[in-house]
Amino acid sequence: MITRQHMVFIILLLPLALNAQHKTDHTNMLWTGYYNTVRFNKKWSLVSDAQLRTRDWAEKWSQLLVRSGLNYSFNDHIAATGGLAFFKNAQYVEKQLFLKNEWRPWQEISYQVKLNKINFTQRIRTEQRFLQQLINNNLTKTYQYTFRLRYRFDVQFPLQEKLKALMGNEVMINPRFINTNRFFDQDRIFAGVNYKLADRTSLQFQYLKIFQWHSNTSVLENENVLRLNIYQQFNFKKNKQ
Repeated sequence: MITRQHMVFIILLLPLALNAQHKTDHTNMLWTGYYNTVRFNKKWSLVSDAQLRTRDWAEKWSQLLVRSGLNYSFNDHIAATGGLAFFKNAQYVEKQLFLKNEWRPWQEISYQVKLNKINFTQRIRTEQRFLQQLINNNLTKTYQYTFRLRYRFDVQFPLQEKLKALMGNEVMINPRFINTNRFFDQDRIFAGVNYKLADRTSLQFQYLKIFQWHSNTSVLENENVLRLNIYQQFNFKKNKQ
């Protein structure tokens, strides 16, 4: 009998299985991002980010994106968020660059628990992806719809007063294609450090190992990513007199 634990184990092993059966391309990437949280009160906040991503280190474009969502905290442990993202996805045909649009409504539920000084966070996110199609080297007004499910687990723990370490994993799948080779989308394993610059500003550096499956070309991308993020928080909660 296949239990829920067995299913998680199988999903986590998917990148290794694909790597053994199909062609693998190795890619190096740089990601930079700005993350912003605006807190209106104890329950409601607005979360946003903007990112720039390149391939072959900084030789080629990969993605530009902006994303925003409204967050509601049920308590200190559980929160729900929903929003919209817009992407420009780069595709090269020989040396010609095409920037394809992607519209992405998204929703998520996160659960956070703290044991002593260690923070554990789990997140389930759903995404409705509308991907602009490139046909005969021309951008069209046709969009392909794909539903994607993401599960992420990470842990953070302090190293010094202003320095924290973090590590985790995120798996992305396309449930609609469970019986095809498009079921697995990608797996992201990451580790890094978070340095507190000020009360509401921090700098984060990460290394990611990404396995991303391209079913249309039967290629598994083995990606090394260096990531630098800035996090800021603004608080508009009224202070009690």
